[in-house]
Amino acid sequence: MSQQHPDRLTRVFLGARETLRQFVSRRIGPEEADDVLQDTWLRLSQHREQEDWREPRAMLFATAGNLSIDRWRWQQRQQTLVTEEAGWELCPDERPDPATCLEQRRQVLRLDAALAELPPACRQAFLLNRLEGLSHREIAQQLGISCKTVQRHIEKALGHCLQRLGD
Repeated sequence: MSQQHPDRLTRVFLGARETLRQFVSRRIGPEEADDVLQDTWLRLSQHREQEDWREPRAMLFATAGNLSIDRWRWQQRQQTLVTEEAGWELCPDERPDPATCLEQRRQVLRLDAALAELPPACRQAFLLNRLEGLSHREIAQQLGISCKTVQRHIEKALGHCLQRLGD
C-alpha cells in the first residue's frame, strides 16, 4: 500500500470527523461515538482496496453506520442480560434456612424412631397408606387382612407417632 492512499483516507476522515461524530451520536449516543469512530478508522485503514474507492467519505459513513448498529445491538444484549440477572436477585429463595433444615431432619429421625417401635404389620399398613397412597382395601388385599384391621393399624400408628412427636 503506498503512502499516498492512507493520506487520502486520513484527510477525508479528519475533514468529516465532526459530521461523522454527530451521525454516530444520533444512532447510539455521544458516549459511544468516539469508540465507533476509532473502530471505523481502524477497519478502513486496514483495507487494501482503498485505491478503488471512488467515494471514501461514503465508505466512512457506511462503515460507521454499520458499526453503530453493531454497537447498539451489543448494548441491547447487555441490557437484556443485566435485566435477566437482576430478575434472579428479586426471586425469593424458597429453600428453608439451615436451622429449619436441621429441625426438619430431627423430626424425621424422631418419626423414624417412633415407626420402628410399632409392630411390623401396623408399621407396614401405615407406610403403605401414607407413603404409597394405597387405599384401605388395597392394603388389606396386599397384607391379607381385613379393611377394619387396616383401619385400626393406621389409627394406632398415627396415635403413636403423634404422641412420640409431641413429647
